[in-house]
Amino acid sequence: MQFDHFNFKEYDGLMSIEELRALRLRKKKIESDKKARKYILEINQRYRKMSARKSSNFLRNMNPFKKAA
Repeated sequence: MQFDHFNFKEYDGLMSIEELRALRLRKKKIESDKKARKYILEINQRYRKMSARKSSNFLRNMNPFKKAA
């Protein structure tokens, strides 16, 4: 079996226990990195949505003829 993550290729036909353990740990790390990037992307999208809403509301509510308190 070959996999190509970040230009890394490895054959796991006849591997030692340590090599299999290291391979499994690398795969887990790659999966956890993917989950972390997805989570950060979701947070950034929510923040952009909130900030866009705030800026549009600010411009909509701004009245040049209204006196400041």
